[in-house]
Amino acid sequence: MQNVFHKLFKMFEFKKEFQLKSSGLNYAQLHTLEKIYEDGAVKTLDISKALDISPSTLIGVLDELEKRGLIRRERQETDKRVVLVSVTKKGETVVKKHYQEDELFLFNLLKDLDESECRDLKQLLDKVTGSITELEQLFDKQK
Repeated sequence: MQNVFHKLFKMFEFKKEFQLKSSGLNYAQLHTLEKIYEDGAVKTLDISKALDISPSTLIGVLDELEKRGLIRRERQETDKRVVLVSVTKKGETVVKKHYQEDELFLFNLLKDLDESECRDLKQLLDKVTGSITELEQLFDKQK
């Protein structure tokens, strides 16, 4: 079983490195850009909560995304304290390319499974990942 997990980890590490080269964005930047794309104009605090990123870390990520022309930040007209973040056309292009790469990756990863096996795999992975609420639990000794 351990060998299978090591192969999977290697594949996912390759995917991460491939998409870093492809987009020029690290995981946090790409994940944040995806969230903004999916939600439309979104408050920075909502992004921070949804991605479980501290506000100070998020600001650094947003600064880099804005510098690259992938997002824009605007103060809300009704409340100047609130900053809304949205994706630019350039950012939208990056996210769509990332989605295409994800689809291709999953297609090739699962191409030898039939529809029933894919459904079973998803159900098993949901069960395995559903019980973990904090990643630290993965290294807790069971009592």
